[in-house]
Amino acid sequence: MSDDRSDRLLEPMRMWREWYQKSEKQWSEMLTEVMADEKFGKGFGHLFQEWLHAQHMISELIGQQLAAFNMPSRADILDVRDRLGEVEDGLGQLAAEIAQLRRAIASRTPAEALAPDRPQLKRTRKPAAKTNATGEAAPAKEPTTRH
Repeated sequence: MSDDRSDRLLEPMRMWREWYQKSEKQWSEMLTEVMADEKFGKGFGHLFQEWLHAQHMISELIGQQLAAFNMPSRADILDVRDRLGEVEDGLGQLAAEIAQLRRAIASRTPAEALAPDRPQLKRTRKPAAKTNATGEAAPAKEPTTRH
């Protein structure tokens, strides 16, 4: 008896599902037939081109009005968004490099941290000769040697 009752309760749902499937199939067949027609395709293409042109004209008009009020347009805001993204990327790279440097410094021993990273260069030039008050080079002192 419970099966008979559940069948009666599910019958409207089953009927609705069947109706939905049949109507979907009919709509699909009708739209496929309409879309296959060349006249419809050309007309729809022309309508779409007109719509795009109207949208472009409205965007231009709104852009001019916004410029008159000294307000940014959508393109201006998107440009700022792109630039901000580039700045964020640069900051992310800098943060990663700083973290890498901190790890490198932290891994050094105290003696290594105090030592310079590269050896000091040896001096290859001789110091300039000293001049006296007249601007002439002072006589060079001869090295004294002790015996």
